[in-house]
Amino acid sequence: MMIKRYTFLTPPFHYVLENASKMVSGLEKCIAVFYNKTTKNIEVLSFEKELTPLISEDATFIENLRKSKKIANWISINQVPFEVSNQENGQLTLADEEKNSVLELRFLNDFDENYDVLYFYFKNNISNFKLSSTNEAMAVTVKEVIQNILYNQIQLIIASNKSDAAIHQKIAKTYNDSHLQGKINQLEKERLEQAKSTYFYLLNKLTLKEDIEFILANDAIAKLNDLRLSLDKIERILTNSLEIILNKYAPSNFYEISVNDLVLNSFINQPTLTIKQENLNKTQLFLDKYEAAAKILLTKNERITGLNIGEQCFPRVSPAAISDVLKKHHKKINNLFQQYPERWSIIRTKFKPVVHIYERSIHENQVQRGA
Repeated sequence: MMIKRYTFLTPPFHYVLENASKMVSGLEKCIAVFYNKTTKNIEVLSFEKELTPLISEDATFIENLRKSKKIANWISINQVPFEVSNQENGQLTLADEEKNSVLELRFLNDFDENYDVLYFYFKNNISNFKLSSTNEAMAVTVKEVIQNILYNQIQLIIASNKSDAAIHQKIAKTYNDSHLQGKINQLEKERLEQAKSTYFYLLNKLTLKEDIEFILANDAIAKLNDLRLSLDKIERILTNSLEIILNKYAPSNFYEISVNDLVLNSFINQPTLTIKQENLNKTQLFLDKYEAAAKILLTKNERITGLNIGEQCFPRVSPAAISDVLKKHHKKINNLFQQYPERWSIIRTKFKPVVHIYERSIHENQVQRGA
């Protein structure tokens, strides 16, 4: 089974050679001389049953052949340069013209400004062009009709090949650029939204007892996110920044923290997080949120469930989202429980999904020690 390709991926003369016998009856074979923009070489191809390269030892002759501007010409077989040595065309009589059965057509090549040449070898009778079995030679007028039809057909094929290739290139470029840029923009947006949620949680925790409402400007969020510091260090930056703002400006009821308000001097040159530590920080944030929500539920004497914890988070989250986080982060949660055995004591003992993770981690540690 043949692998199909767009016709414009190859030079248009490949298509012409392969389909020449379908374009006009009475052909014995077809030869093309053309400049291939892909290989940047002049190629000579023949087609009878398949494409076959022809080797010409006279490169100068081939170059001169493509400089001739005569669009259409009927010549005899012994005048075709790939059959015998080159011969000058003399003045032909009408009788000679009727014997010529090879049609030579030229087409301007836009890439090197020379002419590509096609040779169509016809059987020298008209039985292929009408309902007749006669061997009558093709008349000059019949040949003119044939050459005009073929020339126009091939011009259309060349134009279509060029147009389709240009359109495909535009579509491919547009798809690649816009699709990739769209993905990048979406990932960047998601990253900033996640960072925004994290920093607002820390800010709300720090200002819980303040009467002033604080928010972070987008430039401040982007700056903190670019630093890629641990949550503890981000919290220290926010604490230091709030101290300066409260004492310097004494805001009354609302303040937007801009990038210029951030106190970064002691953090700006610190090494950035490894990917592993950055991922652990995200897990730690989830545990902090759920622990803070569980504390509120205890004060209200409410059950510590996924639904109730989600209601106390800012912004609110669904029980399904909490379950998904715990499922995806359970290995990191185990690592954090080992690093910080005194933290998240409420959800470790009272929030069932976390209790199960904690108990499994204890069991796994015991098995490993036993091994």
